[in-house]
Amino acid sequence: MNAPLVDIEGLRFAYPGAASPALDGLDLQVAEGEAVALVGPNGSGKSTLARLIAGLAVPDGARRAVVCGHDLLDARGRLDARRDVGILFQDPENQLVAEDVEADVAFGLENLGWAAERMKARVEEMLAAFSLEHLRERAPHLLSGGQKQRTALAGVLAIPRRVLVLDEPTAMLDPGGREDVLAAVRRVRADGLATVYVTQEMGEVGLADRVVALERGAAVFDGRPRELFADLALVGRLQLGLPPAAEVALALAGRRETGRALPLTLDELVGLLMGSGA
Repeated sequence: MNAPLVDIEGLRFAYPGAASPALDGLDLQVAEGEAVALVGPNGSGKSTLARLIAGLAVPDGARRAVVCGHDLLDARGRLDARRDVGILFQDPENQLVAEDVEADVAFGLENLGWAAERMKARVEEMLAAFSLEHLRERAPHLLSGGQKQRTALAGVLAIPRRVLVLDEPTAMLDPGGREDVLAAVRRVRADGLATVYVTQEMGEVGLADRVVALERGAAVFDGRPRELFADLALVGRLQLGLPPAAEVALALAGRRETGRALPLTLDELVGLLMGSGA
């Protein structure tokens, strides 16, 4: 069995002057090709963990903190992790740096010194993959929110990666932009890239194979999305809410547990209602 791409045990991190640590003995493993959603209340450590996985912050300590074979406790390891781990932040404005979309997608490759022809081919591949060909000459500030986030994602993935970290990538988008980005994430998933997806939108958790719930810097749940949302007491304690389809099903049941698994998608809700004769 292959070693996990993300292999973290006992990870600790505290911000200077903070009353309590952001991460306090956290464990997380992510296998090749696996998609893991990170959920939890504000301040639970989700975004801090995302930055640490990407090699963008220095851990205070850990029994083990290895990402793509790189030791995050070592300065050289963190630098190497940044090459293998791509991260997409909540605000795409922080990642768009060039004068037009095509140049933005090429930016990281230029910094790595890719040969011109190889770089051109890779940029064309990314523009096509994220439906950006018609926007190649558009200035980033003229793009919609969803287009900006797709451009940023194309730039992140133009450099071949082994792990993709997404830190609430739809939080600042309208419904149309959100669906654009989710479609791009589904494409990445279909390609088999390992993903760590930080979200506060419970309707997006179904994109993942597993969901890890954080509370006060530690993992308090690690399992399948359906198992998490079956534990209504834990969902309430963590102030997570439910996917919209589950909320509707629960409301129709009078807020009582139905005795069967709650639907997580619209298709599952329709199937449940048709099956019940509603």
